[in-house]
Amino acid sequence: MGNISLVKVGGVCAILAVVSGIMARIFFGSGDLVTGHWFDVLYGLLGIPAALGFYQALHRAGAVLRIAVAAFVTGVIFSLFHEFVRLGISYELVPDTLGPTGWLAAGVGGGLIVGVGVLLFSFVILRTSVVPKWIGWLGMMVVVAHVALGAVLSGVFESIRPPWLIALGTQMGWVLAMGVVLLRLKEPVAADSLA
Repeated sequence: MGNISLVKVGGVCAILAVVSGIMARIFFGSGDLVTGHWFDVLYGLLGIPAALGFYQALHRAGAVLRIAVAAFVTGVIFSLFHEFVRLGISYELVPDTLGPTGWLAAGVGGGLIVGVGVLLFSFVILRTSVVPKWIGWLGMMVVVAHVALGAVLSGVFESIRPPWLIALGTQMGWVLAMGVVLLRLKEPVAADSLA
């Protein structure tokens, strides 16, 4: 019963994280950057128990899951650093010169969350039968969207605008899908081994 509770808490946190992420985009769009950054902080904080719920649901799949959850949580910490730098600049508590450091932290965080965490979680999903395989494929799409975004930002495709909404939208879609699935799991989870 303890295992299924962590899974359910993770599912609720995943769904609430997506709601927070959507609220952040709404406030950013209306020009209220400070409130938007606070919602992004909440998005990150809720992502930590969500990742632990993902891990608990799939934990029998092997050691690769420990790497996935460690990368995901570490990535969230880097992303939170970025959000707090942005808030510090907004409240005039830190100098603007910290801005590039915050963006670097955001890039490292995104790379860890998606490039390692989502990638490995999705790999495990595709190799087991605990969670529907389409969520694993959606996770792979998230990785591709973020790789495309990185290519755009590095100037590989200079004529294309950064696909922020596509990359972020696929990431939120994956987190939401995982949250809903975790809430729907009815039995103690038992993943197949990846050995």
